[in-house]
Amino acid sequence: HDYADTGVYHVQQIVVNQWGCEDTLDYDVVIVPYTTLFIPNTFTPNGDGKNDVFMPVGQFVADFHMMIFDRWGNLIYETNDQSMGWDGHANGGNEKAQIDTYVYVVTFHEMYTGNYHRIIGNVNLIR
Repeated sequence: HDYADTGVYHVQQIVVNQWGCEDTLDYDVVIVPYTTLFIPNTFTPNGDGKNDVFMPVGQFVADFHMMIFDRWGNLIYETNDQSMGWDGHANGGNEKAQIDTYVYVVTFHEMYTGNYHRIIGNVNLIR
């Protein structure tokens, strides 16, 4: 059976054999939302209002944490707030980061299952 939406569905199966013997099973099926997280691979923090912030976007994400590292392994940005992306600045926001490829580490838990994920990847900064 396909369920149209998330939620708790009570199902009942009644079985009768050829001799008229009957048995019943009751069960609650819990359909939880699917956790998604999209992480772009490039952003352009040039102030034009388009793609100015590197920010993973997801649904049903808990305990979000993101770190950005430069090519030498220096931590240049960190946040625990999924709505706060990296704007392309380094050194505490005092300098614009140079055009380059940076390493990100994103960790989070799925809100309903509690499954833990650690994603490591690259993001290109283009001005």
